[in-house]
Formats: sequence, C-alpha cells, structure tokens
Amino acid sequence: MTVATDYFAEHGFAGTTIDAIAQAADMGKQAVYTRFTDKERLFDAVIQRLKEKAVFQQFPPDDDSSVTEGLPRRIAAIFADATRPYSMTVSKLALREGRRFPDLVPLLVEGTAQRFTRPLAAYLDAHKQAGEVRDIDTMEAAAMCVDLILAEITLSICTDVPISQLQIDTSVKRIADFTLRGVSAR
Repeated sequence: MTVATDYFAEHGFAGTTIDAIAQAADMGKQAVYTRFTDKERLFDAVIQRLKEKAVFQQFPPDDDSSVTEGLPRRIAAIFADATRPYSMTVSKLALREGRRFPDLVPLLVEGTAQRFTRPLAAYLDAHKQAGEVRDIDTMEAAAMCVDLILAEITLSICTDVPISQLQIDTSVKRIADFTLRGVSAR
C-alpha cells in the first residue's frame, strides 16, 4: 500500500500501472491482483488508507508570547506539517486525481480545516480576548492565512519543484507580516 500510494502520488492514476507497482514493491503483479481486482480498486484502497491515517500534528504551545511572536511560529508549524511526506501525498493526489476520485477533495479540505484553520482561529480568538487582535472573524482570518500558506505548497506540487527551507522561512515572514497587519489591534 505504501508503494502504491507513493507511485500514484508521483505518477498520477493514468501514469501508474499494476506492473509498475508490483515491480517497485518487489512482488509479482498476480499478488497485487489477488488482493485488488483492478487499478481503480487499488486506488480506492489507497484513498481509504489515507482517510484512516492519523495526521494531526500539534501546534507549538502558547507560551504567553504576544501574537506578533506566536503567529509566525504557528505559520511555520503549518508549513512543517503541510510539507511532511504524508501531507504532500494527500495534496498531490487530490490535485492530480480529485476530478476522477471526488473522495479525495473532502479529505484534503476537511483535513486542512481540522489540522490548520480551526486551531489557528482558536489561537487568534484567544488573542482577540486578550485585546491583541481586533474584533474580526477569526475563522475567516485563519482561513485566509492558511490559503496563503497552501498557495506556496500548491505551486511546489504543480511545478514538481520541492519547496526549500529558505522559501518556507521567507514565506513565513511574509505571511505573518501580512496577517498581522490585518488582525493586530495595535
């Protein structure tokens, strides 16, 4: 399943064959066909496995630092989580095969909301109550911030050019500065 997941992520559904997966897994293709009747059933199993896998990475604890210090740490944590191999696999599969396999899109959208947007909104809410964040819709602000982060990652996926740590660091600063200008009470 790991080999199939990686192969589908790198080559897409159309560019993947049972032969190639069997060869990469160092097994006979008949062994694959014994478990999965065709490539589509194998891909469905890959999607099911991705849905069941635990993906949540904890944000850094709120150490009573100001929002100007804590927000960049959270943005960096989102980048770190979203660029993990598992996260990149889900994103690649959803972008490349979401039209053919619509179950992938909710997996990506709900995963993004659960892992990134809701916790970031809760963080902004806490700082809003402390008077550091102005009276805004924190869920909307968090969603916009996450969208900016994911735009960088999507560009990397679409161009097949890995995002470097320098690019991530630059993006963290740029996105944090932009978000803080919009949410800061001061």
